[in-house]
Order: sequence, then C-alpha cells, then structure tokens
Amino acid sequence: MKMSKWGTIVGSILLFWITTTQALANESIRSGKWEGSFQIIGADDQFIESYEGSTLEIKDDLGWGFTLGYNFNPHVAVNFEMVATRPTYKANLIDDNGNEVPEIHHKADIWHSQFNLVYNVFSTKFTPYVQAGVGWTYIDSNIASAPPEGVCWWDPWWGWICDTYQATYNDSRFSYNGAVGLKYEFDNYSFVRAGVGMNFVSTNSGEDLDLTVVKLEIGSLF
Repeated sequence: MKMSKWGTIVGSILLFWITTTQALANESIRSGKWEGSFQIIGADDQFIESYEGSTLEIKDDLGWGFTLGYNFNPHVAVNFEMVATRPTYKANLIDDNGNEVPEIHHKADIWHSQFNLVYNVFSTKFTPYVQAGVGWTYIDSNIASAPPEGVCWWDPWWGWICDTYQATYNDSRFSYNGAVGLKYEFDNYSFVRAGVGMNFVSTNSGEDLDLTVVKLEIGSLF
C-alpha cells in the first residue's frame, strides 16, 4: 500500500470540505463539550536497523482506534487516543555472538496510547487542526518466549476452570505523535475528521520506529 493512495483518498475528502463555504460561516458549538470518535487507520510500512545489525521490516496495514476528549473552548481540546494495528513483519536478527538467526515472518500486535493536545485553527464548524501528544506504545511480537504454562482457577458457578498461557516477546516504549488535518461538525452534533500524522516510538537499540498514519474519524459531541 502506497501512501499516495491514502493521500488521494484524504485529499478528496478535504477538497470537499474546503469547497463547503457555508460551513466556514457557522460557529461551532463544541466549547465545553465532550467528544468521542471511532477511527479507521492506514499505517505505512517501516524499516529499522539496530546497532548490532538486526533489521525489522513492518508492512503497511489497516487498523482502528478511538478517542475521548474535552473541548475547553472552540480552539483548544485535549483527548486520549488508542490505536491498534496488526501488521505483518519480517525480522533478520543477530544474536549475542554475532550469528544470524533464521529469518522470521509473523504478525505483531501494536497498540498506541496517547494523550493529545489539539488546537482548532477556526472557531467554526469547519476547521483545520494541529495535534501533538505523548504516551506509550506496546508491541507484541507474538513469538513464544517460554513453554506454555497451565493455570487453573475456581469459579463459583462453573467450578474449576483450566487454561494454558503462552508468554511472548513484548515491550512497552515511550512514544509521541504529531498530526494535522481538517474537521467538520454537522448540525446533529456528529462530526468527521481526517488527518495525517507521525507516531515516533523510542527503541533504545537503534533507529526509532517512525510510523506515518492516515486517519479517518467519525464522532459525536455530547
């Protein structure tokens, strides 16, 4: 998936909004209100290399997310954002002795949790916006790190229940983001928002993970 494809989709949406001049004349009612949204995410591919020579190639992927935020006034808002993707990846690893490990092909679970500050340029229903935020990113390789373990617990309704648990290689890292886009509010308190941004994840072992993302959101004020 090329980012140009996503750029065309988002560009078409933004062009429609820009030509809606009536929206520019209508004042927003978002001041003092909460808002929530559901997101469809397009994440670009990424290639990073560690100091030891290991490489990781993450394929582009579609994901989803949600936000919950509060508008202090027509211009300033804060929100909590959660984004999830499950991309395919290819890893070429170098062990502690400098030997190359057989190539790994698998799927990873990536969760971004961010606290964002949003600035709406206009006080109208249609407005460009800029966003910056910090938080953490959880990455699960879905590669087993230990043998399966059995665990049992007592349930008052069903009695003893047993299951197995498989530990995997995973990690949580500090991350931050920046984004720009456009937002349009409808008269029924719903809104749509589209933007493009970057998520930066600190790895501490080589190149940072810099993910380009395109977002399309549908939400509501309340």
